[in-house]
Amino acid sequence: MIPKIVRRARFRAGPAARTVLLAWGLSLAGAAHALAQNSVVIIPGIKIGVVGAERPQVLRTRLEPFRRRLSDDVGTSVQIVPMKDGQTLIDAIATKRVDYAILSASAYAMAWKLCQCIEPAAAPRSADGTLSFRAVMLVKSGAKAERVEDLKGASIATSDGRSVAGRLLPFAELAAAGLPPSAHFGRIETTTGPEAAVRLMLAGKVDAALAWSSLDGAMEAGYSRGTLRDMVDRKAFAMTDVRIVWTSAPIPHGPHAVRTDLPAQMRNRIREVLTHLRQDDPDAYDAVEPVMGGGFATIDHAAYQPLLVLVTPPDGEARPPATPKPPG
Repeated sequence: MIPKIVRRARFRAGPAARTVLLAWGLSLAGAAHALAQNSVVIIPGIKIGVVGAERPQVLRTRLEPFRRRLSDDVGTSVQIVPMKDGQTLIDAIATKRVDYAILSASAYAMAWKLCQCIEPAAAPRSADGTLSFRAVMLVKSGAKAERVEDLKGASIATSDGRSVAGRLLPFAELAAAGLPPSAHFGRIETTTGPEAAVRLMLAGKVDAALAWSSLDGAMEAGYSRGTLRDMVDRKAFAMTDVRIVWTSAPIPHGPHAVRTDLPAQMRNRIREVLTHLRQDDPDAYDAVEPVMGGGFATIDHAAYQPLLVLVTPPDGEARPPATPKPPG
């Protein structure tokens, strides 16, 4: 239809008609430009990679309230893509097979190291409002050691090599500070977890132990959450029985990460939906975050900087971390 009108105008239109046609053409060009600027409307659907213990269809069913809410609020289709393990998910987000991934903190660090193509949209807060936790090194309150430097040649109990707070991050930070654990400590006792490590220390079988804590809230209660709080609640010890001689950098909770090649408008909208999700749609929030009850908060890449050392060995070649154990 448009070509016919233009052809007729070319042969018969006078000055006034040509002015109208020029204005019409400019308005069409402006509309096309505006449509191009509003690119989020025409972006293909978002693929969200998720690792879950359930069968794929059960996982999709559980996440359906979240998928539907995100799709409605962002204005595009959303597909849940179940992944068999964390390494598969890391590869999928790094190679653009998914646009969005729900990652652990160390998995985020590995994916970013591989492609530098992702950013955190938000991370969940615990019910106490905290967004991170720390590794802590404990000794008995009557011990001579006041600092980790005082533990030269001493024995220490840790979790196994998959535990971020119970071994991986503390050992990396100590090594970076000039205290490589294998040389600094006389004996390293590997246990089944932070509580087992603390029990060995309390029993006098080792001099120190690695555990984790929010380090937020009342100290006498063992803080708001973590190994100390759990054991104080069970009356395994009182906080007056132990002393903290070292703490790690904050370890943030794992983020919902998005690829940076998604349009900025879409990434910002995803961030907005997540940070309001607990208030706006509790069912959708519980579907996607059944553990952390404090809602999502914005978080930036810098918060995950301490984890990058875990995925880069001394020779500088990136490597995937083992699937980390949860902190507690």
